[in-house]
Amino acid sequence: MTLPDLSGRTYAVIGGGRSGVAAARFLAGAGARVRLTDAGTPKLTELPGIELFLGGHPAACFAGVDEVVLSPGVARRAPVVRALLDRGISVIGEVELAYRHTNRPLLAVTGTNGKSTTVAWLYAMLQEAGMRPSLGGNIGTPLIEALADGEPGPCVVELSSFQLESIVHFRPRVAGYLNLSPDHEDRYPDAGAYGAAKARIFENQQAGDSGVVNLDDPSLAPLVAGRWAFSVAGRAGAAGRVEAGALWVETDRFTGRLIDTRAMALGGRHDQANGLAAALMALAWNAEPAAVATVLARFTGLTHRGEVVAEHGGVRFADNSKATNVGAVETVLASFGDREVVLIAGGSSKGGGFAQLRPAVARACSHCLLIGQTAPALAAALAGCCTVEIVGALGEAVARAACLARPGQTVLLAPACASFDQFANYADRGARFAAFARAVAAPRPV
Repeated sequence: MTLPDLSGRTYAVIGGGRSGVAAARFLAGAGARVRLTDAGTPKLTELPGIELFLGGHPAACFAGVDEVVLSPGVARRAPVVRALLDRGISVIGEVELAYRHTNRPLLAVTGTNGKSTTVAWLYAMLQEAGMRPSLGGNIGTPLIEALADGEPGPCVVELSSFQLESIVHFRPRVAGYLNLSPDHEDRYPDAGAYGAAKARIFENQQAGDSGVVNLDDPSLAPLVAGRWAFSVAGRAGAAGRVEAGALWVETDRFTGRLIDTRAMALGGRHDQANGLAAALMALAWNAEPAAVATVLARFTGLTHRGEVVAEHGGVRFADNSKATNVGAVETVLASFGDREVVLIAGGSSKGGGFAQLRPAVARACSHCLLIGQTAPALAAALAGCCTVEIVGALGEAVARAACLARPGQTVLLAPACASFDQFANYADRGARFAAFARAVAAPRPV
């Protein structure tokens, strides 16, 4: 990415997290006058050429600004943002800023669950095809940093609804929408607003661009027309489908069997859906089918998304800390047999209820051990599904689970909640779970 000349322009960046800091550094490097503001007091490393306003959003921060860059964690309906919009000031996101200043093609994925796995799969497929891609967005590296990594190929982008709220002209050449289930009910007035934010991934696409949509998700039905659909249920009309124990594709780029499902390193039903989405997106960008199939066979998943972190006495301990909403936990539990799981769930609230979990928990779980702020609400919602206990802290939950679990069962961390009541983020929570699990699984001195 070549830095533009933004000298003489003034920008304010709202939010001192990784995305906001990346945007501020880019703008300062391009010669702009940059102010960064955060309602809290984040511990920021030295930011040369950037004026900091921490602990609030004073008027001085926005005096004379040409444009404002909004971090995804700050809602557009926040008072500070609404006031700026009412004044006619342009407010964009870091993703939009990055798009303005690159000529590289972008392949973008959104959805409630499975985004990170799908973009990692897609990235690996393009690598296998020799395309020298980059990877960024919601998966961890801000897009504006990912585009500066020196690679010449396309950039694979994970996008949340929060990021898509603040696009203007952002145009992915290939876009995928995986699924939609309730989430972030503390941010959106209703499910329709949440789904519409994600659907913006398609709004700037042009003739010759490609879209991929989940045909098995009824809420995405209005988006299927004119795009490649995928279906693990083998539905008619799907460009990618599971049929007769294999992943099949029928498109103008390739028609035939890609791989037997038994040959996939990740074989759950949700893995098959994510694999189909990634495969269709890679084929849309002219990746060779052989490269796609090779990655489907060897890709083993991402940290904190079902990784087995310890095993002892026939009991496995699996870290799915990234399962931060009810839909994600339902999907994970669907891959287990009856009463195979001792579930550890709970954390900080995202504004939704938990009753939707009852059928999945009643089938798959023998015990539920509940932690954090939402433990009482979860206990009420899951009463009668299985044995339910409030234990409070993660370490206590892992120790208790180790006592309860029988050989053949899995102690599963799948919180259905955010992590911010007790942990820095979901990765911190997952790492702590792994440490506790390894401690209880370690051989005892004799």
